Amino acid sequence: MTAIGVPEDELERLWPHDVAHYLRSRGWQEAGQIRYSRRWEKDWAGRPRRLLLPVDTDLADFADRMADLVGALAELEARPPTAVLEDLRATGLDVQYIRTMPSTPSGTIPVQAGVLAVTSARDLLMAAACHTIEPRLVQPRRKPRAARDFVDSARFGPTVAGSYILSVQVPLPERDVQPSLFGDDPEPFARSVSRRMYQAVAAAHTAAEAAMDADDSAPFSEAVGDGVSADLCEALAGIGGHDGRGTSTVHAFSIDFAWSPRWSVPPMESLAPFSPRLVHVLREGAQDLRRQEPEPGVTVIGRSTKLKRAAEYGPGEVTVEAVVLDAVRQIHVTLAEDEYTRATDAHAQGRTLKIEGDLARRGTYYELTRITAFDVL
Repeated sequence: MTAIGVPEDELERLWPHDVAHYLRSRGWQEAGQIRYSRRWEKDWAGRPRRLLLPVDTDLADFADRMADLVGALAELEARPPTAVLEDLRATGLDVQYIRTMPSTPSGTIPVQAGVLAVTSARDLLMAAACHTIEPRLVQPRRKPRAARDFVDSARFGPTVAGSYILSVQVPLPERDVQPSLFGDDPEPFARSVSRRMYQAVAAAHTAAEAAMDADDSAPFSEAVGDGVSADLCEALAGIGGHDGRGTSTVHAFSIDFAWSPRWSVPPMESLAPFSPRLVHVLREGAQDLRRQEPEPGVTVIGRSTKLKRAAEYGPGEVTVEAVVLDAVRQIHVTLAEDEYTRATDAHAQGRTLKIEGDLARRGTYYELTRITAFDVL
């Protein structure tokens, strides 16, 4: 334990570049080099102040020198050294603050709702990571290795004052001091996931409001390109206390994003909170997205009832009447030019089509996608 009451190993884990980000963001300015330290200066309450930031982490007294800096900042900012240390460490993190608003005293949450919120926060990270890799209505049961590694690297930070608030910390890699010969360094995967999560949460809120107003879940399907998926909607609903079984009491919640200064990020507005009513809509949207997930390897056998092509040549759309899922349905299929020509001839001759692909529900109709086989019987 150091003289300021902070464990030595915690100080040894600080990155000088992160501390420099912190100082710069609070108006301190670099003023030169003193052996293995950088001098930082600032006018404080009308008086010039000076700090020395050790830049060589291999120094035997690195932790002691960092303790001097943290202690000086704590005195100037009138805060405990532990609070300053927490902020210094946070400069290397993207942080999501998940604020739940249950009907319990501030700073508390029912045990079952708390467990659900924690697991749903993990699922939210996974949904955003998977969608960053490959956008899908429903994410695969076996998650990509990169997504699993990302979730393993994230951690829960200390709770903060207010309604029961979870802080989810996403560590970012240290940025190379030397700039790339080809311009800015590529954005790390962790930051890409944080940005995708912000975009997806915003899109899910917009979709939920639109779905509630229109009494139609179509807005969720339309928002898939913005990061919305069944998995993400279920995770958000879980944060709001909806366990999917109809036995829980839902509550409002909000998610705020704090961005590490290591990597640039465009200005982003605060997101609107989710009301209990929107929590229910999120769960319903997730269920509808799961129903729309294509069923692979379905064979459709039937006659065409409609053909449509935008031009004289090229691909075209065919509607086939067939028995699918124990009922007669109109199946929409988009065919390449050769297959469309054959389907046109079959339609004129009253012959039957046999098409294999992935069957997906699209609102009131079904669509066959990813065609793997086509034949005229």
